[in-house]
Amino acid sequence: MKKLTLFAAAAALSVAAFGQNVERTAPNVRMNEDAPVRHLNPAQLAAFYGAETPVWSQDFANGIPTTWLNYGTANGTSDPDAKWEYRGPSTTPNNTVGSRGAYLSSQTPIASATASNGFVVFDSDFLDNAGIAGNFGNGIAAAPHVAELITESINLSSYSVVDLIFTQYYRRFAGPGGSQAVPATYVDFSTDGGTTWAYSVTLNSGISVNSSTATNDVVVIQAGSYIGGQSNVKIRFRFDGDYYFWNIDDISIVNTPPNRLAFTAWQGAPAQDIIFGPGASGSAKMGIQTLKQARGVTFDCNAINSGTNAQTNVKLQMKIYDGTTLVQTINSATISSLPAGDTANYNSLNTYSTAWTPSANGAYSVVYGLLSDSVSVYSDTTTMYVNDSLMSMDFNSWDNSIGASTNTTQWGDGAQMCNRHDLVDDEMLFGSKVYLSSLTRSGAILELSVYDSSAFLGNNGGWDANKLVAYGQKVITAADTAQGFVRFDFTDPNTGRGVDLELSKGAYFYNLTMYNNQGANYLAIRNDQTWAKSAGSGYMYLAALGSWYSGYSGSLSFNNLWIRGIHCPASSAAACMGIGVDEEALEQIVLSPNPASEFINLDFGMAVGEHNVSIVDLTGKVMKSEVVRADANVSIFIGDLNAGMYMVRVQKGNDVKTMKLSVL
Repeated sequence: MKKLTLFAAAAALSVAAFGQNVERTAPNVRMNEDAPVRHLNPAQLAAFYGAETPVWSQDFANGIPTTWLNYGTANGTSDPDAKWEYRGPSTTPNNTVGSRGAYLSSQTPIASATASNGFVVFDSDFLDNAGIAGNFGNGIAAAPHVAELITESINLSSYSVVDLIFTQYYRRFAGPGGSQAVPATYVDFSTDGGTTWAYSVTLNSGISVNSSTATNDVVVIQAGSYIGGQSNVKIRFRFDGDYYFWNIDDISIVNTPPNRLAFTAWQGAPAQDIIFGPGASGSAKMGIQTLKQARGVTFDCNAINSGTNAQTNVKLQMKIYDGTTLVQTINSATISSLPAGDTANYNSLNTYSTAWTPSANGAYSVVYGLLSDSVSVYSDTTTMYVNDSLMSMDFNSWDNSIGASTNTTQWGDGAQMCNRHDLVDDEMLFGSKVYLSSLTRSGAILELSVYDSSAFLGNNGGWDANKLVAYGQKVITAADTAQGFVRFDFTDPNTGRGVDLELSKGAYFYNLTMYNNQGANYLAIRNDQTWAKSAGSGYMYLAALGSWYSGYSGSLSFNNLWIRGIHCPASSAAACMGIGVDEEALEQIVLSPNPASEFINLDFGMAVGEHNVSIVDLTGKVMKSEVVRADANVSIFIGDLNAGMYMVRVQKGNDVKTMKLSVL
């Protein structure tokens, strides 16, 4: 469990807040890594190896090379049909088809970087049953199969420390001898041109039976101890077992440089993490928070020395910006020496002793830096929002949608999802915005209930109705789907006051109950995968299974929902349900670069929907006018404007923001 040193505090909160709940995850795949193998996603691959030139590579753009060997056996007998197939743009079937078997389970082909120019697949399912359910053993090559795809000879005499990298997509049933305890996927290494195969690596041991890897799973094998410095290397991709399929593409061998650091996941902990206070309480990660509720934020990471040299004076360095202004730099303790191949984890690379607490409204950019005396690595930028009115667990990133129609075998009418908002001060809740998938259709029904966190009664218990503090129900309209959210009003119609949320209660669950009218009205909610949610800060109820779950194992498809509580300072409570929220979002729009000559970019921050953007000269003449949809990167061409000063005007409804622009 991550944060071992913080376990006691986190466990105490869990007992206090969630009573008899025992967290469990919904049925799904969990991938474990096989030593000496790492499984990366494409973004991690770019971070680890993006700057390295392969020593050798093959992307099957021209099919399986004639210098390779490709053969196999079916049911113990040599069979010319029991071999790897090439799928390319002009083959039949082509590269839009993966497995053709009867039990492909609606799977898609591999999603490798170069799948468009071809990939290879061993289709055990199809070979055994010819794509006909129940037709076991009557295909062109009956299972079990042993299929070998062997490279040409590769000269690595000048490269002693190398990694073998390839993209795979594998669905598992049984391995050698029909045993379901082992997978069917192996990579073997020879240093004498294929005469002997001295080394073998088993892949995908952590994939459960009838489950699969990601379609773009990148496999990295630290192969230097097997083939480094050898002049007559061959590599064998071996399928040995029964069903279903194994897709492979984009194979390369990369020489490991002397000085290289990289962020990496470690024993279930993410490569980088963000921890919200108070203290070590296990607070929900609030990507959007009011200034009144701002709390201390700390950071950590895991780092691997994937070079050949030891790295000295390794540390995590956090830089926090408000726009282009550096607000704070925070360093972890320094590791004097990190040997080649070793990993430094979050217990060393953290800023737990120095929390950063926002002191003003703003959109704060956070960058993780991994530094040593020899190399520096930086993460992508994460943005946190501090404002007067909104609180939510999302970081304004719309990564997927999830809801009552996402999976008809588990979801459906009565399905529920909740996120927990934690407090560091008393608050007044005036309403909430729940943001919808673009596929949501009018007619669906959405209920939002706000409970004291102690109301959650566990996996099969649901909610304690006596601890309900706010409730609203909406029938989704065409206007709601057009604007992308539905708004709930929790104000008292007589006094105009909101609902008191007391710090003494600690936290509140915002729970959605969804009705899609038996599938007639699609309903899904926006989800943010920027950071994995804190334990206990979100649950989902799968109606068909009749139980609550903390999410899908190994997946962030249910994580930080776009459920934004509308809170207002007492001094401006009357404006809370008016224009204040949207107007504030408009104020966060950023124009860059400035001055500019060819293009300008608008970052809309938390603003959503369509906006009218006008560029006006100093006489008031409109030089350009466009309607754009809010995004983080909206570009507008200005290369046809004369040099001089202009005003950029962004408008949505009655809300307007004007910015000066200098054109060179």
